[in-house]
Amino acid sequence: METPEHHDATLASSAQAPTPEVLLARERAARQGIRAFRRQTLAVGFGVITVTVLGFLVAIYSQFAEPIIWGLALAILLYPLHRLVLRLVRGRKNLAAAISTAISLCIILLPAIFLVFRLIGEVQVFWDRIETSLRPDVYEEMSRTLQDSPFRRVAQWAFGSEDLSPPILQQKIEQGALELQEFLLRLLRNATKGMPSVVLHLVITIVVYFFFLKNGPEWVSQFKKAVPLVPEHTERLFNIIARTINAVFRGVLLTAVIQGLLAGLGFWAAGAGTPLLLGSLTFFAALIPFVGPIAIWLPTAIVVFMEGRTIAAIGLVVWGALVVSLVDNVLRPYFIGREVRLSLLWVFLAMLGGLKLFGFLGIVIGPITLALATACFRIYTEGRRTPAT
Repeated sequence: METPEHHDATLASSAQAPTPEVLLARERAARQGIRAFRRQTLAVGFGVITVTVLGFLVAIYSQFAEPIIWGLALAILLYPLHRLVLRLVRGRKNLAAAISTAISLCIILLPAIFLVFRLIGEVQVFWDRIETSLRPDVYEEMSRTLQDSPFRRVAQWAFGSEDLSPPILQQKIEQGALELQEFLLRLLRNATKGMPSVVLHLVITIVVYFFFLKNGPEWVSQFKKAVPLVPEHTERLFNIIARTINAVFRGVLLTAVIQGLLAGLGFWAAGAGTPLLLGSLTFFAALIPFVGPIAIWLPTAIVVFMEGRTIAAIGLVVWGALVVSLVDNVLRPYFIGREVRLSLLWVFLAMLGGLKLFGFLGIVIGPITLALATACFRIYTEGRRTPAT
């Protein structure tokens, strides 16, 4: 006969036993936990594999980062030309890219090769032409002028000597000219030694340029889809990149080219012995913020004056101040300020920092980085001002 205590124990054990529904729920939860753990493990494994593969790709392509970036930048800059060619050939991509590449080479590469060979010839005779054009009494006249000039202290500092006698002036000027000539010849010799690398990078740039013209829009569209941003923000960033590259090339490189050509024309008209070399130096001086072409045309005008051609020297000063430097003061702020909408101070500092970190390519990378950072900041501040829904 069942006692009351035994009956209570049976009821308690039956109440504690899980029901089939509870067991099923527990089993389902266990399966879900296993699946979640498996998904997390696979996600971590996929992330590790992806990062590893991307690391190898970066290591591989970083060997040719400079020609790849130049090819991309040129494709963005000259894409309007390619779009016109594409319409003329009725949308045939391969043919349009080939024609656009050939036209670009004729516009950029062939004149550059011609100028380089002419430049080598002018560098080799740089001091000889200056020396033969100077009058015998030019150093006596210069010494007498500097001794009686309020700029005597400045001249002593510039020549590095308290003595401004004619032999000292001749020695200092000849030494400075020969050092500049040797420096330029050393640059040309180094470029000649690295010619295989230069040719390889040039070929890679041309090939990258061709394929970016051909497939660029499709690649950009695919990349936009992969960017983890709102579509309008992604579009905004890509537009900023394109505008910045165009602004830097037009506002910096094209402006410097125009200044170099105008200065070279002035040097030729003034009878300077090496107008192509001086124009090339003006181009590089124009790329340096807060230095500019005056660093070349003013000393050249002084040399022309020392040669006894006063009118030519005055004309060169007027041409340099009112034309060459005016182009710098008008075109560069117009192109950069309008396109990038950034302060010229920060753009110039970005160029200087880019030059220091990446060399000549930093002229492009510095302003692009600044523009993208500014865009990200604006997107962030606009997002904070937008009320949550």
